[in-house]
Amino acid sequence: MMFVEDLSEDFINHISGEHILLFVNYDVDAVCACRILQNLFRSESTLYTLVPVEGTQELVEAYKRFSDKVKYVVFINCGGSIDLVETLEPEPDVLLFVIDSHKPSDICNVYSRSQVRLIGKPDESENIPQFEDIFLDTDTEPESEEEEINEEALRKRRERKLWEEKRNRVMFDYTQFSFCGRASSLVVFELIWNLGKDDLESLWWAIVGLTYQTVMGLIVEQKYACELQVLQLHLSRLTSISQNDLEANRSQFYRITAQKDLRLVLYRHWNVQASLRHTICSALKLKLWTVRSEKRLYQVLAEIGLPLKDSLQNFSSMDVTLRNEFFSMAETIANNYDLDELIYHSFTVSVCYGNNFFQASDYVYAMICLLEDTMKDKSRGSCFSDCIDSLSPHKYQLVLNGIEKCKKLFTSIIRLVQSMLDMKQIISAGPFLYFIINENTSDYSLYAHPMSLAMLARYALNACASQSNYRKHGSLPLIVSAPQSEENCIVLGIPPVTEYVPRNFFGKAFDQALETMNTEPVLSYFDSAAVRISIKDRPKFFDSLSTILS
Repeated sequence: MMFVEDLSEDFINHISGEHILLFVNYDVDAVCACRILQNLFRSESTLYTLVPVEGTQELVEAYKRFSDKVKYVVFINCGGSIDLVETLEPEPDVLLFVIDSHKPSDICNVYSRSQVRLIGKPDESENIPQFEDIFLDTDTEPESEEEEINEEALRKRRERKLWEEKRNRVMFDYTQFSFCGRASSLVVFELIWNLGKDDLESLWWAIVGLTYQTVMGLIVEQKYACELQVLQLHLSRLTSISQNDLEANRSQFYRITAQKDLRLVLYRHWNVQASLRHTICSALKLKLWTVRSEKRLYQVLAEIGLPLKDSLQNFSSMDVTLRNEFFSMAETIANNYDLDELIYHSFTVSVCYGNNFFQASDYVYAMICLLEDTMKDKSRGSCFSDCIDSLSPHKYQLVLNGIEKCKKLFTSIIRLVQSMLDMKQIISAGPFLYFIINENTSDYSLYAHPMSLAMLARYALNACASQSNYRKHGSLPLIVSAPQSEENCIVLGIPPVTEYVPRNFFGKAFDQALETMNTEPVLSYFDSAAVRISIKDRPKFFDSLSTILS
C-alpha cells in the first residue's frame, strides 16, 4: 500500500523548494488544511499554484491547464476516490500526493506502485481489500483461445472465474458505502507538528476542520471526542511554550479555550430565541416547528428564568449577569427535556486581543456561507478566497459577514422545512424520500451548492422523522434537488436518521442510475452522494434510482 507515514522523508523532502500544483476541494475541512499547508510551503520556500476545484470534471480540466512542467501535485479532499493515474494521465515522473477524507479510497490509488502517495495512516474502518483479491498476477493470466483446451487449462479457467466472482463481491462490499475519514486538516496539522512548525494558529484551523465534520453529521460523536482529547493536549502544550517577543505579540491574536459549550447555532452572535429555534436538537425536542411553538418556547424561557425581552436581544447585548448564567440555564433545558446533545465539549477563540469571541462552530457556519455565497456577481474563486482569508485573525470581519449570511440561511431553512411539512411536499418514492426545490421556491439560490443543501436536507429529514404522520418513514434516506442554472440541478442524498454510523450508499446508487440511463453527469462532486445533472434528466434519474434501490 502506498500510504505515506514518514511524512518528513516521503513528502516534505520531495516537495521542499519545488513548484507544487495544489488542488483543493470546496469544503471547510479542505480550506483549513490548505491554510496550514500554505504556511508550511512558505517556511520551506516552496512555490505553489492553488487551484480550487468542485468536482472530477473540473479537476481534469484544471490539471490539463496547469500541470505543464509540474512534477509534484497535492490534492486536498479531492482525487482520493478516483483512479488518479487513469483519470489525469500524468507524465511518468509526476508524483501525486493525496490528503482526502472522502472514503473509501480508490483501490488503484491504494496499491499504486509508482505515482500516487496517500498521506496519513490507513483508516481501519475502510477495510481495504487484500492486493491478491483485487489484482491478478501476470503469471496467472488465462491461456489464449488458440491453446489446446486440456484439463489443466479448464482448471485454470474455473479458478479464474471463481476469483473474478470473489473480486466482484469484495469490490462491491468495499465501494458500497461512502463515508468520512479523518479530517484532512488534522492530518496536515500532525505533519507540521512532527516538523516542529505548529502554532496556535494552525491548531485553531485544525479544530475548525474537525468541528466541520461533526457539525455536518459526517462522523460519530465517539470519533469527535477522541480527536478532541488529542487537540486538548496540543493546546496545553502550545499555550505553555515559552515564546520570544515576536511570537508573544502574534499569540495575542489567538487565545483558544477548551470547554463545555452549547450546541446552539451562532448563539453568541444571535438572540437566544433564534438559536433555540434554529438548532436541530432543540427545535425537535421542544417541537418548535409547529403553530404552537411560540407558546412552548415562552414556557421554556419562563422555566429557566430568562426574561422575554432579553431572549430577543442579541446575546452580546444581554445583561452581563444573564450572559454568565445562560450556560446553567441551558443545562436546565437539557435536563428537563432530555436534551443531552445540547451540551458538548468544544473550543472557543478570542481574536485580536480578545475583542471578538467565537465558538469553533461559528467559524464553520460562517465559512460554509462564504464558500457558497450565491451573489450572482461573485465567482466561485472569489468565494474561495474570502473563505480562506477568513482564517486570518486580522480578517475576522469576514467571519462576522459569514455569520450574518448564515443567519439568513438558517431562517430560510426553517421556513422552507415548515412549508414542506405543511404542504406534504416530502414525498415517498418507496425506498427513499425526496423533495425538489424549484425556481418558484423562495431563496432557492441559497441551496445551489452541496454544503448548504446538505444542511437543509438534515433539518428536513430530522423534522420529517419527528412528525407522527411521517414516523413510518423515519428509517428512509432522503434525496433533495435544487436548481443551479436554467439547465442544470444538483441532486444530493443523505442516510436515514436511524443510522448510527453516517455511511451513505447514494454515491454508488447515483453511478448505477446514470449508467442505466446511459447519461454522463454534468459534474461529479468529490462527495459521491452529490451530483450535478441536467434538469431534463432528473425525472428519469429518480425513476432509475427507485428501481435500483427497490
